[in-house]
Amino acid sequence: MKNLKAKAVCVMLSASMAAMGLTGCGSDNVDGTKTAVTVNDESITLGQANFMLRYQQATMYNYYSKMYSMYGMQMPSEMYDKEGDDGKTTGETFKEQSLDTIEKELLMRQHAEEYGISLTDEEKQQAKEAAQAFADKNGDDVMKKLHATVEDIQDALELYVIQTRIYDPIIADVDTEVSDEEAKQTSISYITVSTAGTEKDDDGKTIDLTDEEKAAKKEIAQRFLDLLKESEDPATASFTDLRKELNDQLNAENTADSTDSADSSDESSSSSDASDTSASDASSASTSSSSASDSSSEVSYLTSSETSFGTGSEKDDDDTCSLGDKVAEEAAKLKDGEYYDGVIEGDDAYYVIRVDKAFDEDKTESRRQTIISNRKSDKYNDTLDGWVKESDIKVASNWKKLEVTDADLYTMTVDSASTDSTDGTTTDSTTSDSTTSGSTETTSTSSTGTASTSSSTAE
Repeated sequence: MKNLKAKAVCVMLSASMAAMGLTGCGSDNVDGTKTAVTVNDESITLGQANFMLRYQQATMYNYYSKMYSMYGMQMPSEMYDKEGDDGKTTGETFKEQSLDTIEKELLMRQHAEEYGISLTDEEKQQAKEAAQAFADKNGDDVMKKLHATVEDIQDALELYVIQTRIYDPIIADVDTEVSDEEAKQTSISYITVSTAGTEKDDDGKTIDLTDEEKAAKKEIAQRFLDLLKESEDPATASFTDLRKELNDQLNAENTADSTDSADSSDESSSSSDASDTSASDASSASTSSSSASDSSSEVSYLTSSETSFGTGSEKDDDDTCSLGDKVAEEAAKLKDGEYYDGVIEGDDAYYVIRVDKAFDEDKTESRRQTIISNRKSDKYNDTLDGWVKESDIKVASNWKKLEVTDADLYTMTVDSASTDSTDGTTTDSTTSDSTTSGSTETTSTSSTGTASTSSSTAE
């Protein structure tokens, strides 16, 4: 079965590599025959390292291109040249990560026999054919830009096949037994009344709420708790509906207070000197208009939501309660349908909580699978990191000649596709995208053999 699986992987790579092309402007001062990196006693050429780097670059570019297209957005004009907080460009960081991947792929091959992994002559032949197909499809120009030979690409393909096969043996002894106690998830409903300041001082720093303002916020949370207690069934009452009810009350009270303030202003104006009557009337009219305008725009005093978090014994940063330790602590004491009889103060908010499911079976099962997945990932990554630490890795100065910049983009495009036309005939299209020429050339031939068109459009 392992040989069949490996053969399937190799066939898949052969098909995808033969159907894709890499394009980029490349660099003329690179000798692809020079050594790029040596891991223990095994070295790869700069040509092979460049191919592996550009393949990763093209894969990432195409992934983000599809994501941006999916959301109707344009790809950013600056992708690799943008500088991060560490002073490195995105391209420099990507190149470092790619080198790490290349080094680990070489180590996988060196440790493959320990896991009973090897490539058959047939699989090596398939990798060779895939590499040759890639070279034939893309032509001499692309191969020169990559500074790679067919042998370089074949060896890279063999590394990729080993990479796909070595994961399962490495994580084979991972403990996949996870108890309910370890994975336990608790689901709650809650409301939030924010105590975060919204105004800023002259220096742009957020101004904290005063004790009086915070007390008013806490009173809102308490009023929600009172509504929950008074509801027909606090265990099942909708937090969303109760939140809306209270929010409507608060907005109505705010409108009434504004109206009372306007009436008080009118009374004060009527007792003023006659010479100020016109100005007072104008001011009163302005105040009334402002109050009416304010009342038409509702304020959201609190929010309602639901969440789940780990209350089991195996938790990590992603599984902790985002509302704070106090909420998690009190929730752990409650049963299904019970609410905490009080207002909980968080770092920047007040909360009222109710436990909907002290033991949420669906969320617990999902968490169980996450724990298993994390254990496997940890075992795999720890194994590779261990190999790196005990290895002698030397990166040649030639590697510095390779750069990942916005001036040197690499993409993968489907080189041959078959689509059905509206008249029922089949049209074969060949598309080649070149960043160096700045044009796109498309040749289309109908299956009936009656039409052939060629167009070139400058970008």
